[in-house]
Amino acid sequence: MMPKVRRWVFFLVTFFALFLGDLAVARAAAPGWSLLDEVRSLTEKNYAGPLNWAALEAGAVQGLVESLGDPYSEYIAPEDIPDFASSLNDEYTGVGIIFQDLEGQAVISNTVPGSPAARLGVVPGSVLLAVDGRPVKGLPLEEIGRLLSGKPGTYVDLTVTLPGSGSRRSYYLRREVIRPPVVSSRLLAGPVGYLYLRSFPYWAPGEVETALAELEARGARGIILDLRGNPGGYLDAALEIASLFLLPDKPVVQVVGRDKKVTILRSRGPGQDLPLVVLVDRGTASAAEILAGALQANHAAILIGTRTYGKGALQTIFPLSNGGALKLTTAYYRTPAGQAIDGEGLIPDIEVTEGREQLDRALKVLRAQIAPPLVAGNLACR
Repeated sequence: MMPKVRRWVFFLVTFFALFLGDLAVARAAAPGWSLLDEVRSLTEKNYAGPLNWAALEAGAVQGLVESLGDPYSEYIAPEDIPDFASSLNDEYTGVGIIFQDLEGQAVISNTVPGSPAARLGVVPGSVLLAVDGRPVKGLPLEEIGRLLSGKPGTYVDLTVTLPGSGSRRSYYLRREVIRPPVVSSRLLAGPVGYLYLRSFPYWAPGEVETALAELEARGARGIILDLRGNPGGYLDAALEIASLFLLPDKPVVQVVGRDKKVTILRSRGPGQDLPLVVLVDRGTASAAEILAGALQANHAAILIGTRTYGKGALQTIFPLSNGGALKLTTAYYRTPAGQAIDGEGLIPDIEVTEGREQLDRALKVLRAQIAPPLVAGNLACR
């Protein structure tokens, strides 16, 4: 009889020989993803617990994308697609009320112009008591938002207390796609037009064009374009808005692909000739940097503020067979002058750190440009 120790040594040698043989076969069968296939096979054959292959596959994909080390590339699971699409388009389905939490109560601070809530006269300052009969006091704002959202065309019943009187009132509102305005504008003394652009959804160019036309019609002789805190959005929106300020064929941005090939995207016009100042800060990013960089490089505007964020990566969305999507960085952009933006940002022409001082400085610069020149023959003593 073989001694016990020798039997164990023989067993271990045999086990590892068989194991290494299987390992060699597995690696030879799948040279591209041999380690991943190996782990999957071993898990399938040996794991003692229940296996959720869909979750394992999603986890593997998530790990692959995260291993790229790119903060802008991500895997979007099928269940996250609706929220991702809404955030990308800066639109949502609801009734158009804007609310905030004040001491555990949801207070309606405003309504979106043209929304169902605005059309039916929902009063800002009202306290939201219930949604479809469900009390909302103490609920997180995100949960209240989910109660208000739903499919376009469906209805929701809101119960509120009106400000001042404290009387109750109900509103029966029809849900629809809400596109919050991204542009606000006004005419300042000078006369200088002020235009604030919040983000770059696909409808932003139309709002900017309308606001510019209204400001010019009211006599604006210079424009302040405020891009502070603007996180960006669609590249096409940035190109269209740049075309409102730049003459046709002026370069807007250089796009550098994975093959290092450079493509120059150009303005389609019509452009405009009013003096222009652009306000930027650390929150100015992505498409907002494309616009600001194009105007600066073409000497079409003076940038005032602080260094911008520095997001110069362009992402492409690839639909996946499981209903999810892959957002992948596929190119990088540079200003028309060839200046890299990613990780660097734009340096303003005039650096001013404090917010109110930035606007004051912009007004001063523009008023100096639009002031009528002094003509010696027109001077008179009075």
